[in-house]
Amino acid sequence: MNGRPRGGGARSDGRRNRRKGTRTFVSFTSSTTAARARSTFPRPVFPNSGIPEPQTCPRLLTPISLFFSSAARLPIAGFFVGGCAGFGVTGGVHRLWCHRSYKAKLPLRIILMCCYSIAGQNTIYDWVRDHRIHHKYSETNGDPHNANRGFLYAHVGWLMLRKHPECIKKGRLIDMSDIVSDPVVQFHHKNFVLMKLLFCFILPTFIPWYFLGETFLMSFFSQCFVRYVLSLNFTWLVNSAAHLYGNHPYDERINPAENRAVSVVAMGEGWHNYHHVFPWDYKAAELGNYSVNVTTFWLDVFAKIGWAYDLKEPSKDLVRRTIEKYGFFVGGCAGFGVTAGAHRLWTHRAYKAKLPLRIILMCCYCLSGQNSLFDWVRDHRIHHKYSETDADPHNSNRGFFYAHVGWLLIRKHPECIKKGRLIDMSDVLADPVIQFHQRYFMALKILFTFLVPSMVPWLFLGEPLYLSFLANCLLRYVLTLNFTWLVNSAAHIYGNKPYDSRIRPAENRAVSIVSMGEGWHNYHHVFPWDYKAAEMGHYSVNVTTFWLDVFAKIGWAYDLKEPSKELVRRTLEKYGDGTHITAPIGHLKEVPEQETTKSR
Repeated sequence: MNGRPRGGGARSDGRRNRRKGTRTFVSFTSSTTAARARSTFPRPVFPNSGIPEPQTCPRLLTPISLFFSSAARLPIAGFFVGGCAGFGVTGGVHRLWCHRSYKAKLPLRIILMCCYSIAGQNTIYDWVRDHRIHHKYSETNGDPHNANRGFLYAHVGWLMLRKHPECIKKGRLIDMSDIVSDPVVQFHHKNFVLMKLLFCFILPTFIPWYFLGETFLMSFFSQCFVRYVLSLNFTWLVNSAAHLYGNHPYDERINPAENRAVSVVAMGEGWHNYHHVFPWDYKAAELGNYSVNVTTFWLDVFAKIGWAYDLKEPSKDLVRRTIEKYGFFVGGCAGFGVTAGAHRLWTHRAYKAKLPLRIILMCCYCLSGQNSLFDWVRDHRIHHKYSETDADPHNSNRGFFYAHVGWLLIRKHPECIKKGRLIDMSDVLADPVIQFHQRYFMALKILFTFLVPSMVPWLFLGEPLYLSFLANCLLRYVLTLNFTWLVNSAAHIYGNKPYDSRIRPAENRAVSIVSMGEGWHNYHHVFPWDYKAAEMGHYSVNVTTFWLDVFAKIGWAYDLKEPSKELVRRTLEKYGDGTHITAPIGHLKEVPEQETTKSR
């Protein structure tokens, strides 16, 4: 028979019988036994007993070996162990203990502690403390992995250097009472080294060797090096890549960004712009799609059986308001491209801009979906030089509708065409940014006006494509156009005239609000070369001036022109209509640029 003898037969017979039994086993999965035979750690033999040898244990204890080849078992084990480690980090120390985005019963907390131990990171206490500091003092010296210090520092460098004194100081102020009172965290803290050795190194190495037929060296290398290093780097990518690369649909003022690639490898932690806006959402993402947020799937599973409960998430209205800010952001960028770019920079040369700012202005202008920059500047220079005459492209003497949009629906007046050929456009043609825009005008318009504004909410914010298209290609685009046109129509018909009572342009606060500061039109037609396009330049009703001052601070905008206070005062005293709080009635034509003073 091929089985082992019950009695104590000859030694050679026992060895021969064992060899026969081995050959019978090899015929089932020869590759597994061959790998076992090559192991430098031979398994013990149990003669004269009914206990199966360890080499037969995989058939009884690991059904996975019946369905997968020996070459596939180790990667599958690695994915399983790595997934458990990732769940311990994302579902445990991050979403449960750090942010308290849900509550967990004792069995789930124990599972999360064991899974976190597989990850081989710091103690739960240290992890939670550092992460709470990170959220409270993000991108400052108090942040343990401040992304402003570069990718490498945020990724792993912060673990190789001493903490910044400010980080240590802030860490002592963080409330950790809820963590200290958790018996599971207390147990982990007390037995940290033992738990790390057991769950991170010993068990992940022992199981593939003993139960899956792997060699000990291969099992140790794959689990204690490859799997461990990958798990660490996937976690660190949230601190580095997700703080440097991606879009900012929820809050563009902060570094954390939406990064799909990081979310895939970090089990749902890459939707980082959302997470820093709503850190208490148990999904750590708005939509929580299971395909790129595996942690949310398992939390929902545990919620079904009652081990996870009180799962927190923001209301849809709150998220909706955040998404609506995206529309305002796109519209604001488009408006800035028109007001600061085409109008104040390229038409009136009210300031000078370095190449990076000119490129930004060109891209923002493309969002507005208007004519080419060359055509816009030429028409506006004609408008100022021949205002309210037949040569004026949008002559307001022909009525509100004509000045608003009618002039775009019919052919230009012959006088307008004639005068347009006399306008000096040499400075515009000499600008390489405008040359680029003129050459690729249609492609840039389609890309920035329609494709990008529609695709971003669909791809990253979960909006239906048709709704994203309607909101950005119809509503936002139409509003942006009309806000610009109001400067030609309403601001030339309705309002007071404190600087020149004999010209049509008027001061109109409502127009100034929707057009980002372009409604102070009586002043602008008297002092067209003032970079503020208004006397006071209050930021609340002149957003464009605010951003120009910001760019002036960093040196991208310079030689900002504005009239002297004395010149404005004399103008008010002689030519105002009496509506200015300091001026008598008077009249003035456009003031020559020679009387300007530079503010920078």
